[in-house]
Amino acid sequence: MFYIFALFSVFINNRSLYQSFGFHKEFPIIIGFILFSEALAPMDMVIKLLMNVLSRKFEFEADEFAVKLGYSTELAKSLIKLQIQNLSTMDADWMYASYHFSHPILPERLGALGWSGTEKKADPKAMNPEKPSVVTGREL
Repeated sequence: MFYIFALFSVFINNRSLYQSFGFHKEFPIIIGFILFSEALAPMDMVIKLLMNVLSRKFEFEADEFAVKLGYSTELAKSLIKLQIQNLSTMDADWMYASYHFSHPILPERLGALGWSGTEKKADPKAMNPEKPSVVTGREL
């Protein structure tokens, strides 16, 4: 956040920037805001990507710490429970997820934990292909 204020002070005091847009005698602050927001947008995208990469790195480090303490199974079950309760997306493209999500998606985290499911939740013999299964009770 500090970088935004520092950059804004550079923009607001840059007389040649105003003059290049035809403001030779007056230097309206609203024009400074508009120019600043236009110039900040591409840099903000890069900052957002770097912050998400850093946040995801910290999440993987926290997961690794839980594994070292012997809580990998409990963490995996908790992550799955959170995924179900939040109705989050189960799978996303790695590039999309890296840019838009501050936390790794569930398959990435479970893969990093080395977790594989041990319980079967559905019996294939009991499934009726003619009658759809009710999963959440909220189907339309």
